[in-house]
Amino acid sequence: MDQLTVRKALDLASSGSYLIPELVDNAIRDYATLEPVLANVVNRVPWATNTYFIRRRDALPTASWSTDGGTLPAASQSTYKKVSKTVKYLYTRGEVTGPMQQAAGSLYNALALEVEAHSRAAVEQLSEDIATASGGSDDITGILYQIDTDDSTNWGSTGSGTVDASGAYLSLDMIDEAIDTARGEVDLIVTSRRVRRAINSLLQAQQQFVDRTEVAAGFRVLTYDGLPIVTDLHWETDEDILFIRRADAKLLIHQDFTFEELAKTKDSTDFMIKGYFGFALEGRPVHLKGFAL
Repeated sequence: MDQLTVRKALDLASSGSYLIPELVDNAIRDYATLEPVLANVVNRVPWATNTYFIRRRDALPTASWSTDGGTLPAASQSTYKKVSKTVKYLYTRGEVTGPMQQAAGSLYNALALEVEAHSRAAVEQLSEDIATASGGSDDITGILYQIDTDDSTNWGSTGSGTVDASGAYLSLDMIDEAIDTARGEVDLIVTSRRVRRAINSLLQAQQQFVDRTEVAAGFRVLTYDGLPIVTDLHWETDEDILFIRRADAKLLIHQDFTFEELAKTKDSTDFMIKGYFGFALEGRPVHLKGFAL
């Protein structure tokens, strides 16, 4: 469903005396899922409760040699830790006055355009937070902070979730090291547009073919070693690259984006768009950080 379809749905819904939430909700959700943002690349999972747990392996079981007919080693098991998180609530509120709607005449639907703009703002905010939210009292914990806070030591002897470049200039060797640290368990790179351009320059300088691939919802993106590189428009970092597996990055949908018209207090249409989401990062993600461009 494209933008014009969203506007048409809103036009139909507002042709009476009030908007019809069911019709508008579907239009907003379909529109949001077609935006080329990180929220539409990670794995989307319906979630019934407002609490969820992230389970991660702390250590692997052990193995040892023995003699012919010797005593078997003692039993060992993997150890795990469990991180508890709660669903968070995302809102955007808009308002279009009656005179503004009337002044638009038959040229365009002022309310539909404003709902569309708020829908885009909501999905872009969600995408930014999937990448970088620090996990404060009101927001989710994004990939950047879930790796640093939860993964930096939880692999035991199998590796670390962080590769620190210590101020060295970005190189393809660094990127390869991060991929190796993940033991190949990555299929997506997340970074800023500036860092993506730097990777592109490194590839061209070494006469390597720069390819593109198609990810969710038909988005065409650059790749490195076959891994799609996805950028966030609001994250202009110069020293961070995140490596994840899409199946391990789970956007938990407690309630998808929903439109609600609010009570009238003046000559305007007051509305909100809301969504209830959690974000769980599992597997073996890696954070390459601290490099220079």
